[in-house]
Amino acid sequence: MSSQINHMAMISHQYPILERFYRSVFKLHISERAHHDAEASAVVGDGYVGLNILPRRDGYMGGIDHFGMIVDSLDEVRERMARHKGSAAVKRPSTRPFADWSANDPDGNVIDLAERKGKNLKDVYSEQRDNQWRKSDECQLTRFAIRTKNPDACAAFYQDVFGLKPRNTPRGKSGIHLTDGRVTLSLLPWDIEFFGGMSIKRPGPDHIGIRVPDLAAFKKELKRVAEKNTYLASRPLGGSAESEVRKKLFQKSALGKLQIADPDGNWIDISED
Repeated sequence: MSSQINHMAMISHQYPILERFYRSVFKLHISERAHHDAEASAVVGDGYVGLNILPRRDGYMGGIDHFGMIVDSLDEVRERMARHKGSAAVKRPSTRPFADWSANDPDGNVIDLAERKGKNLKDVYSEQRDNQWRKSDECQLTRFAIRTKNPDACAAFYQDVFGLKPRNTPRGKSGIHLTDGRVTLSLLPWDIEFFGGMSIKRPGPDHIGIRVPDLAAFKKELKRVAEKNTYLASRPLGGSAESEVRKKLFQKSALGKLQIADPDGNWIDISED
């Protein structure tokens, strides 16, 4: 089974601001067809992976929410899922431009699914499939991290069902790290004892990773954008007793060189080429 992580998703009541933040700071692209669609979610991408920034609807929590994959065969995926207790899949509305089905892993984390040659790949996703914009010297969405009580069971699921492979990571970093050859899926352990001295962070999506070509240049651009438009300023990490605990927890699981939060508080782990 050949699978590719093709998008990540977050939910926000200020999704237009987040779209502008990721476009301004990380220079992610937007589909030309999405420019004037006020009803749609904000969708940006690096040419390989999309970032869906969804409007927060009634009953939903904000924050990093799920990720999606392109697979060769949805039928084969569903057959393999049957071998893993607790996983299931459901058909999605036909209007979704990136997912035919949605599934869950054994711990309940949600994965959108689309076939590589499926008709549902529209807008930014059809553009990235058709290689309409790809530049290797730009920022890249490279990691989706999940905290789970069952990292071993989830790792077995993603390796068996989607063919993800273990990847090498720096010694001393916790979790199981899998890759589709380009994007890393990190399965981090969750235990309530991790959260002494801070509010409890529930199991589920934890942070995303973005690679930048030049970290020093990125820091300058981050500062320039924030000074020009304070709505696009990243959220500071640390500074108080509790936020320092949060910062250290994030850094312990980070693989990159710099950790920040976007204007809505979503954690971003930034690595350098």
